[in-house]
Amino acid sequence: MRIIAGTHRGRRYLPPKDEKTTRPITDRVKQSLYDRLWSMGALPEPPAEKASFRPATPPGVASDIQQADAGNPIPDEPVDSSAPFEVLDIFSGTGSLGLEALSRWADRCTFVDMDRDAVGRLEQNLSDLDLGDRARVVKASALNPVWLAQLKAGSIALIFLDPPYAISQDEQGRKDLVALMGELHRVAEPGCFLTLRTASEITPDPAEGWDGPMSHTYGSMTLHFFTNQTPA
Repeated sequence: MRIIAGTHRGRRYLPPKDEKTTRPITDRVKQSLYDRLWSMGALPEPPAEKASFRPATPPGVASDIQQADAGNPIPDEPVDSSAPFEVLDIFSGTGSLGLEALSRWADRCTFVDMDRDAVGRLEQNLSDLDLGDRARVVKASALNPVWLAQLKAGSIALIFLDPPYAISQDEQGRKDLVALMGELHRVAEPGCFLTLRTASEITPDPAEGWDGPMSHTYGSMTLHFFTNQTPA
């Protein structure tokens, strides 16, 4: 596995031991995911290009993506440019999505996973890539939101939610994911984007505090884009 772009472009890192508990995202789908996030203004600018503006998110994520796909810029609004761009990678496995975000100038990433082997490989990847000082690794069950107490309210700019397919394919598992998304709303900053990956046959239920999803299918998997509702 490799990092596609940014400061660590081309660097390779340890993959999962197997696909029994973790199904790695392919480079092609990861590139498409990040292309969409970039087009929506959901990623940080490279340091030399940073300004005191971050794209504001209109009420519906669907309208965001349609505007970006049509080449129409999303209106900007002033934000605190000193605020760090924080990412949350849930069911992180060995860190593919979060490592890519750190390479693409995210300030910090919190990784959450309970699989011992995956966490061990993730920690090795962070060490090998010299990214450990910008990462927090939480060894916990992602579906038990007790770990969210470690995060500041309204601090997260981008969330990756990448559960094993078995969870989203199970009725109770889908309910648990919706409940988790409701809890994540409290730590998400206004306009925060959340990307949920599932098997292609799954349609996620609505979640409190989130608009969307707008979904895009790639073979056997689908990416669902949600955005944190901006208070009226």
